[in-house]
Amino acid sequence: MKVRSVDNTIIQNRQDALNATPKNARTFNSSLSASPSFKGIDPTTAMIDFWAAIARGGLAASFTVQDMLGTNFPRTFAALDRNKDITGKNNYKAAVEVAIREFTTGPSMFVIPALVLAGASRCSGDANRVPVENIAVFSDIMKGTINNLNENKFKGVDFKTMSTQEAQQAVVAIKEAFYSDVFKGIFDQYNQNGGSVDIKEYVDLMLKAEHPDTPKRNFFMSMFNKKVSVLGREVDSRDEILSQLSTKFVADKKARTEGWGNFLNARIIPGGKSYQIGDIATDMRNFSTDFAKQYVSIQRKNMKQGCKIALEKFIDNFRDKRIGTRVATNVLMVLATGLFMSIIPKLYTRNKTNPETDAIYEQVNKQRKGAVNENK
Repeated sequence: MKVRSVDNTIIQNRQDALNATPKNARTFNSSLSASPSFKGIDPTTAMIDFWAAIARGGLAASFTVQDMLGTNFPRTFAALDRNKDITGKNNYKAAVEVAIREFTTGPSMFVIPALVLAGASRCSGDANRVPVENIAVFSDIMKGTINNLNENKFKGVDFKTMSTQEAQQAVVAIKEAFYSDVFKGIFDQYNQNGGSVDIKEYVDLMLKAEHPDTPKRNFFMSMFNKKVSVLGREVDSRDEILSQLSTKFVADKKARTEGWGNFLNARIIPGGKSYQIGDIATDMRNFSTDFAKQYVSIQRKNMKQGCKIALEKFIDNFRDKRIGTRVATNVLMVLATGLFMSIIPKLYTRNKTNPETDAIYEQVNKQRKGAVNENK
């Protein structure tokens, strides 16, 4: 099955409609193009744009919106109507309890793990955000990257005499070489029918996206595709640059593979796990930033430059530490989420009795009293 993005579908549908219009009709329509339209909002296009915005918000936004529309609001309104046939009134107490329960449960499944991961990464390093299997793969690739740099760009360089600015430049050099090696490994897995790939373009996009001067859009700006303005001029944000990288990757992969599939997916190494190229780019940045800072820092202190045994030992230790902290973080995220879920009942239990059954018990008690009075 051929899969197309929502935006491409909208563009193609409009183009098909234009092609199906007679030329004389196009001329007539063109003459009226400047006049205001009173057609109103197209519900189909509006719904497509809405879900496209939700998709840009990522998994958290998609899950939260679907959870709210599918369960939270329906259950809250159902609770509001609970026992109305008995009391003749809306059950606001039950609606409040259900709303608190539903609107805290869903979002907390993303918020709590995100907070734990952010705290752990702040303490142990950005590589803690990378999945365990990618930490191991990236560590193996980094060994070759650093060896090549030591034999070429870093040959004869004394890290101990580096200034702060020179150390930062060394970090960028490591990241640049690492990005190049990873993208080369990815494209070496595809057929070369479309010719060679300009790996430097991918590296430049990665470095541009993480440059300090590149602005970052907040969640809602990304979700509703709003541009960032700097000094009155619209500029590309970090996520937009990474989106350009993904678009370029899709085109290059299509030219080098046969048939159809998910062209956004890639494997870092042959036989490895498949990830979306955007996720791989994010993991590359987090891993290389953490590693490069650690490597340059230790080189400026006491590590012997060019010693392969010491280098491999350093990389292995870095890998083992980050894998350990990542596993511990995963466990902590599960425990923290479970603990918060256990607290939620205390948050929404605002009444001594259950407001959803109070009217029923009251009715049953009245019937029992009536029966007792009749027997007397």
